[in-house]
Order: sequence, then structure tokens, then C-alpha cells
Amino acid sequence: MKFGLSFEEYVDFKIKPHRNADPVFRQAASLEIGAMFPMALTVVSNHLRSRGYDCRPQMLEVLIEGGTVTPASRDAWSKMDVEAAANYFEECGMFTPYAAMCEAMGCSYADFLRPLQEAADRESARYGRRVNANDQYFVMHRHPPRDDTPAIITFTLCDDIRARLERGEGV
Repeated sequence: MKFGLSFEEYVDFKIKPHRNADPVFRQAASLEIGAMFPMALTVVSNHLRSRGYDCRPQMLEVLIEGGTVTPASRDAWSKMDVEAAANYFEECGMFTPYAAMCEAMGCSYADFLRPLQEAADRESARYGRRVNANDQYFVMHRHPPRDDTPAIITFTLCDDIRARLERGEGV
């Protein structure tokens, strides 16, 4: 099982606009995806961190020096170079705290983010106002993994957040 986000999952969770977003914003986001590469080393580091990999610029420089990745230059990483670095960090188990939590729970980072976004969408529709996909607003429930199936993660709104929304207060 892969624990960090794939590039496609990254696009779905981090770049694609929310389904209720302004159409102009939707168009701008699709243009942004095409303009992502080549990436500078610091951008690669931030990109990989947002995918759940504990990556610092210095670590990428070590990968270049060791020949693990061979970008055209320090600041011209192709998608293939970025994926090679992601695979390296995945194999070494070098994850950010949230992705490491997912590894310990037996699910991928996407298996955590997807139900969190679904819970935020569900509660946004219920209360008629945007509830962010912030795990601090929800109680996480985990059904442990069984045989070849990953853990199942679900979220319910915290009681104090629900009360605030019912009173018409912001969160």
C-alpha cells in the first residue's frame, strides 16, 4: 500500500477547486496544473510535503548527489524526477505526521483526506454555510483494516462545532 498521495490524488485534493467554486476559479486551477513543471527544488520540497512526504530541500540535494534523481538542473525538476523522489521517500517511510498517522492506522493519506472532505461537504450542505475540511472540527472514526482491505475512516462533526453552527456562529 502506498501511504503518500499520488500526483493524481494531489491534484484532486489540493489543486482542483471545490465543486461549488466560481467557474473562473475552476478554469484558473486547470491552467495551474499544466504550468506546474518544471519545478524548482524548493517547490518540489513543498509539493512533496503536501503529498505527505517529509521532504526538505537539503534532502533533495542529497538525492541528486547520490544519483537517485537526475533533474536537468537544481531548479528544473520534471514530473518524472518528482515521482522518483516521491517513490524514494515512500520506500524509506519518510512521511509527514499526518501521513505517518495514516500508515499506523492502516490506510493511505488519501483514505484520510477523502472522507474528511466528504464530511465537510455534508455538513456544509446541512448548515447552509461552508464548513472547512479541518480535522479539528470533526471526530475521526476508524474501522481497522482486515485482510487485504485498508482501514475505513469516517468523520462526524464535533459537538461544540455543531452547537456553534446551530446557533449561526462561524467556525
